[in-house]
Amino acid sequence: MNSGDLLTSSGSEVIKAFLLYDDAAWASMAKVLLEQVVQQCEESGVSVIPWRADLLSPTGFADAALAEALDAPLMVIALARTGFLPMKLLDWLEVWAGCRTVPDAAMGLITSSNLRVSAPLIRSELEALAHRHGISWLGALEADAEGEIKSESEALTEGLQVREQVVTPVLRNIMSGPAPYRFYGLNE
Repeated sequence: MNSGDLLTSSGSEVIKAFLLYDDAAWASMAKVLLEQVVQQCEESGVSVIPWRADLLSPTGFADAALAEALDAPLMVIALARTGFLPMKLLDWLEVWAGCRTVPDAAMGLITSSNLRVSAPLIRSELEALAHRHGISWLGALEADAEGEIKSESEALTEGLQVREQVVTPVLRNIMSGPAPYRFYGLNE
């Protein structure tokens, strides 16, 4: 029995995480990832509250989601299909950031490898929002269809490795073009 005394408290607590998602399968993968991260941090658990991002237009759903998110110290946005952040989602996040009751909140992003082109823009918008409101930015993770998670740096490195081995049509043209002229310089 815990008396509430600091000496008898376990130090672990359940972390409340608010999860905004655009795809149900992606949300379940993000939930598993959050549970793994919390377990590695030696906390007792995570309470994930998922909400579909497209329900956050100015309606009763948006108000209900806001009421649930106000005391969540962790906001995670998991996007698998959304190539850009809709204004209604950004507006809702601005309201949450301004009204939250947890002063040391954190925000993170999990995107699909399908969004490789648009993910940096989404990340920069969310990171700017976090910094404007004094929210800790946890960063962005990318996952492939099998659920393998990659950090931003790992995804960038993989992308560069693929690009260095690809021969583009322009490079192919340059390499197969005529030999350069000999003795074309002024001093030759």
